[in-house]
Amino acid sequence: LSLPAKVTVLLSLVVFGVVLALTYLMAQSSKSVIENDYRKRSTTVAERLAAKLGEHPQLPAKEDMEDLLFGANEKSLSITEISIFRFTGKDVELAATSSSDELVPITEEIRAVIRESKGINQVINTGKLRYCDIVVPIQYQKGKAGQHKTLGCVSVQTSLEQADQIIAKNFKVAYFFAPPSILVLIVLLNVLFRFTIHKPVKKIQEAMAQAEAGNLEADVNLSSGDELGMIAASYNRMLRQIREATSERISLIEKVNSFNIELKSKVASATAELKQRNQELRDLNTRLLKMQLELVQLERLAVAGQLTATFAHEVGTPLNLISGHVQLLIESFNENEIIRRKLTLVQSQISRLSEIVRRLLDATRRPKLELEPINLNDLIQNVAALIKPTLMTRKIELVDQLDPDLPLIQADQKQLEQVLLNLINNSLDAMPNGGRLHMKTETGPEHKVTVKIMDTGSGIPPDHIDKLFQPMFTTKEIGQGTGLGLSICLGIVKEHGGEIEVKTTPGQGTTFSIQLSAEVPALQAV
Repeated sequence: LSLPAKVTVLLSLVVFGVVLALTYLMAQSSKSVIENDYRKRSTTVAERLAAKLGEHPQLPAKEDMEDLLFGANEKSLSITEISIFRFTGKDVELAATSSSDELVPITEEIRAVIRESKGINQVINTGKLRYCDIVVPIQYQKGKAGQHKTLGCVSVQTSLEQADQIIAKNFKVAYFFAPPSILVLIVLLNVLFRFTIHKPVKKIQEAMAQAEAGNLEADVNLSSGDELGMIAASYNRMLRQIREATSERISLIEKVNSFNIELKSKVASATAELKQRNQELRDLNTRLLKMQLELVQLERLAVAGQLTATFAHEVGTPLNLISGHVQLLIESFNENEIIRRKLTLVQSQISRLSEIVRRLLDATRRPKLELEPINLNDLIQNVAALIKPTLMTRKIELVDQLDPDLPLIQADQKQLEQVLLNLINNSLDAMPNGGRLHMKTETGPEHKVTVKIMDTGSGIPPDHIDKLFQPMFTTKEIGQGTGLGLSICLGIVKEHGGEIEVKTTPGQGTTFSIQLSAEVPALQAV
C-alpha cells in the first residue's frame, strides 16, 4: 500500500472505532437514564402504597388492596407486577398481587426486608429479560414516640425491555450509518491526499531515482511550505553537498593514487634494504654460532688440558720413580740374563706410558697465537653487531665509548673475540631482567690500550673475587656453566702479554678491564 492508502485505512479504522465507541457510550448512557427513571417511578409507587397501607394497624381486606394495585398499574404501564406480603407475627404470606398467577414466591429478600425493616432496590437479569425489583416495608406508626410496627412489605417489579430495545436500536443505527460514512471519508481522503501528498511524494521519488541513476543535478521543485516542502528543500541541500563531496572525493582519489605510486616505490626500496639487512643478520648469526661452537670446543679442550695436567702430575711422578728403580734392578741383575730381559721389558713399557702421557699433553695445549695488526674499535663493533639480536631479546641497552685515536695492537683476532664474547656473556647472565652494557676503549700510559666491559647487573659477592679466575669455579647453576670461561680469558690475555682486572659492587654492576700493549708482546709459555 502507498502512504496515502495506509493513512486512509488508518483514519477509517480510527473513525469506525470512534463511532462504535460513541454509540456504545450513548447507548449505555441512555440505558442508565432509563433504568434510573424506572427505578424512581417504581420506588415512588412502592413507597406510596406502603404509606397508604401503613395508615392503619392492620392491612385492609384483599379486595381493597387489589383495587390499590390495579390503580397503581394503570399509572405506570411499565410495571409488570405488584405484590403485597403480610407479616403474621410468625411467618410471611402473600396478601394481594396484580399478577394473574397468585403463586408468587416468598423469597429470602422479602423476609429480610420485613425482618430488618429496610427496603431493597436491585436489577435482576434472568437471561431472557431484565427487570427492577423494588421492595419497601409497610410500617405502622404508634403514637408520637416514633415507635413503629412492620405489617409487611410491597414488592414492585418493572420490566427493562424498553431500555434494551433503545440500546439495540442505537446499535442498528450505528451499524447502518458507519459503512457509508467510512466510504465517504475514504473517497474524500483519497482526493485530498492525491493533491497534498501523492503528487509531491511522486516528484521526490522521481528526483531520487534520477540521483540514484547518477544524475546529481536532479533537484525537487516544490513551492509548498509544509513538511513535504521542507523534505524537498533538505533533499536539495543534501544533493548539493553530495555534488561538492563528490568533486572533493575525485580530487582526493587522484592524490591518493599519486601517493600510492610513491608509496609503492618507497616500499620496494625499503623491502630491498630489509632483505639486505636480513641477509647481514643471518650472516652475523651464523658467525656468532660458529664462534660459540669454537668457544665450547675451547672450553672442552681446557677441561681436557686441566684433567691431563692433573693426570700427568699424578701419574708422571710414580712412573719416573718406577723407571728409576727398574733401572737400578737392571744394573743389579746384570749377570742374570732372564731377569735382566724381563726388567728391560718393564722399562720399555714404562717409557711407552710416559710417551703416551706426553702426546696427550701436546694434544690439549692451546693453539699458538697468530698475531696480526688489530684495531680494537673495529673488533668491538664487530662483536657488538654479533650480539645485537641477543641484546634486543633481553631488553639490554648497548652503549659504546670508543677512543678514535686508539693505536693498533698485535694480537690474535679470533682469540680476542672469544675473550670479549666470554665477558659479555657473563654480563648478560648478570642482567636477566634487562639493563645496560657499556663497552669502552681508551689509551693508557706506557703504550697501554684498555678495554672495559661494564654492566648494571647483580654484581659479584666479595668472597668470590679471589676464586673468580680459578678453573672449574662457577656460581651458575648446573648445566649453565663449566667454570672455565674466565680462566680461559685470563690465559689468552696473559699470552698476549696483558692483564685482566675486575671491579664489582653487589647490586650495582661489574667492570672487567683488559690492558694490552700496543707493542709486539713476547710470547709466553703456558
